Amino acid sequence: MPNDDGFDPTERSEYELTRSANIIVPMPPLRKARICGALALLGSLAAPLVATLPAAVREANFAGPPAATSLGVAAVALAGTIAAGGAGLGLVALQRRLARGPEPTDDAVWSFLAFEDALTGVGFVTGGLGVGVGLSLLASGHWGVEALAGLRRNGVEPYLRLSTVPVTPRLVTAVALAVGLAVLAATVAVDSE
Repeated sequence: MPNDDGFDPTERSEYELTRSANIIVPMPPLRKARICGALALLGSLAAPLVATLPAAVREANFAGPPAATSLGVAAVALAGTIAAGGAGLGLVALQRRLARGPEPTDDAVWSFLAFEDALTGVGFVTGGLGVGVGLSLLASGHWGVEALAGLRRNGVEPYLRLSTVPVTPRLVTAVALAVGLAVLAATVAVDSE
């Protein structure tokens, strides 16, 4: 019997019913993928954030151009960007499989749900935290030299150089643009199939 809003549960597949009752974040996979793509795109703010730092902060913390300096916090932002982008592409692949493939069997339903939840966690939590924390610390210089001194007194070094892995804000921006746009383009392509 249909509900008052016109929704008829008998029109939904067994997979959709199981998913709606058990999924952690109740959104379609493509919407989650778009959010992951947007998170990845946010990482593209890394180079503009450090390129626009006040002159006093640049002089006190950087020997060369800030966007070309290898920073530890840029590695955090890059890891978040890659996590969000990878999860977004995984969610797109999952949606494509569900749309094109046969209805999942009873055992496979739980595997698909676990895969979707895992990708959602990686994209939203790991990606969101990596990008958010990375960009926040890269932007902390905009508060001034005194604010940076306060962060350092509390054990936070936002512009710590990273010599082992050359991850610059410029690299983070390039990767974020490529990955974020790839995820968003993939969602459009799968949605139009």
